[in-house]
Amino acid sequence: MKQSHLFFLLILICSISLTACKDDNKGDNPNPNEPKYRRTILIYIAARNSLGAYGASKADSSEIAYGIQYMQSTKDNVVLFLEDAKKPRLYRFYKSTNGKSYYELLKSYDDSVSSTNPTTLLDVLTVIKTKCPSKSYGLVLWSHGTCWLPNITSFYSNNTTSKSFRSTEAFGVDTGENGDMANDRTATGQIGPQMEIDDLANAIIQSGVHPDFIFFDACTMQSIEVAYALRHATDYIVASPATTSGYGCVYQDQIRKGFFAYPASDDSISKMVDTYYYDVMDNPETKNYYTNQGCIFSVIKTSELEDLAAATSKIITKAISNKNSVDLTGFNGYIDFETTGYPNFYDMSSVMNKILPEADYMSWKTILDKCVIYKKASDSFYYAEKGSRIILSQVDQNTYCGVSMFVPQSKYTQSPAFLNFNEAFKQTQWYAAAGWAQTGW
Repeated sequence: MKQSHLFFLLILICSISLTACKDDNKGDNPNPNEPKYRRTILIYIAARNSLGAYGASKADSSEIAYGIQYMQSTKDNVVLFLEDAKKPRLYRFYKSTNGKSYYELLKSYDDSVSSTNPTTLLDVLTVIKTKCPSKSYGLVLWSHGTCWLPNITSFYSNNTTSKSFRSTEAFGVDTGENGDMANDRTATGQIGPQMEIDDLANAIIQSGVHPDFIFFDACTMQSIEVAYALRHATDYIVASPATTSGYGCVYQDQIRKGFFAYPASDDSISKMVDTYYYDVMDNPETKNYYTNQGCIFSVIKTSELEDLAAATSKIITKAISNKNSVDLTGFNGYIDFETTGYPNFYDMSSVMNKILPEADYMSWKTILDKCVIYKKASDSFYYAEKGSRIILSQVDQNTYCGVSMFVPQSKYTQSPAFLNFNEAFKQTQWYAAAGWAQTGW
């Protein structure tokens, strides 16, 4: 979590420069047929969990408040949904025509409201659409992340033989009222519930708010399985396939250089990756917070995902057939299966380069490059921790793409922590679209 001296410094600054006030531009829109605002960014902080218990949400919300001074347009908004130990609440931050920064409370919620319930996200987006009608939207999702894995609570069942997988990706953890936030447990001792990615996508689509981008400030969420499930909900996905630091991104820098780069384009969206990488690896004011973490971030253009699925379906059986397990000995993914119980989450491009004939790989990669439009990676990144020893994994700068993929293997069949990953994988939309059924898995 961000160190306390930084947090209190930000609180002091915000108390001086940020004022609660009604919008001095709240008069009628001169053209009611046009959206009132240019861009509104929703930062959705689901922190009723260990991240909130250890202060990460306080530090990041302070950075957000501090960063409003860097907004270039009075027609931009940051809307912050914050759920932590207190009741969930929704704030709007903006910069007025007098050059000062302000905030207002848009809505407060009852303690029983859960950030990982998709109806909550739907309600928040509906409020934003009503209160902040904009030409452009962005969505930042802040919390824990478990990539394409099913809602983690669904794995902790006494009846493992009859488990059916309703869906296969999850975001966030909410321990609920009176839960043990520090250990991510509900009041009854269970892991806090998460939001399935299919449900997340449906909530966004149902709201009528179509964000230009979804930025995941959460671990491991840049996977092809997650992206494919979100392909109709947004135009770009910005995320990391690896674990990310509890410090998260530096929000005042993203507000200044990333989130409000306008209009949305391949180049403007990529600025978020450059900003994140700089703060983690090069910025002398912040890089010491991320020691040994490394950085891998990429941008997926969702309009290209269906072509990538079709291209994958055409060639996947050249590498895998009759339910065989390809030899990936010594080939690291983004997560260590042996120490975490999670799948390896292999880099998509690196794996395909390894298992496909060269000509097929090069042909497939031309489609991949249209989909993964930007990437940036340090030479190594945090991979695992064994005792007091931190293990770093090297990045193959020649083959990586910064997007993970699942590769079915026999070792997952009896995974003691999460049952059978191979069976869960069958429920993803990517499994069907990319032709994995042809492989026998």
